[in-house]
Amino acid sequence: MTIRKAVLSAGVVLALAGCGDDPAGQGSPQDAKRNGAVYDTADMCSIATDDQLKAALGEAPGTRERRDTDSLKACAVDGASGDFYLFLTLVRPSSGAAQQVAYDKNAAQDAKSIDASTFSVAGEGEAYVEAASGELVVRVSFVYYQGGGSITDGPAVVARLRTLQEAITKKT
Repeated sequence: MTIRKAVLSAGVVLALAGCGDDPAGQGSPQDAKRNGAVYDTADMCSIATDDQLKAALGEAPGTRERRDTDSLKACAVDGASGDFYLFLTLVRPSSGAAQQVAYDKNAAQDAKSIDASTFSVAGEGEAYVEAASGELVVRVSFVYYQGGGSITDGPAVVARLRTLQEAITKKT
């Protein structure tokens, strides 16, 4: 009788811990990262190094301007030429990060999946990479100012943005 109780107790513990075979009871790997509190102290203008910004911009970074709002932490980083800028954003969505990224991906025109939690968009004047990172959404955009030019190699720009997005995600 004691072995039976031990086996039943172990089964209950495993079921409550989400270790059973039912995937509906388990959180996704992205949900496992509890990083929502990072949002409160995040400074998107200092989250990346000058070298990381230069690699993403394709030239030296210029001025940085904090553009936080009630719903996101953000920073605009001009390229030295003044023709384009990076826009770095961090969001803590109420719906959950994975759900927000899925919604944004469905709403975007010509979105391309990078992996299960990340997608990209590349157009003539803007490209961006957006990813769920635990409870947060990280988005890195490359945007030409009006009359500043256009993106001629979308995949290369997306690759640079993806590298920066991954670096930022490691800090959140």
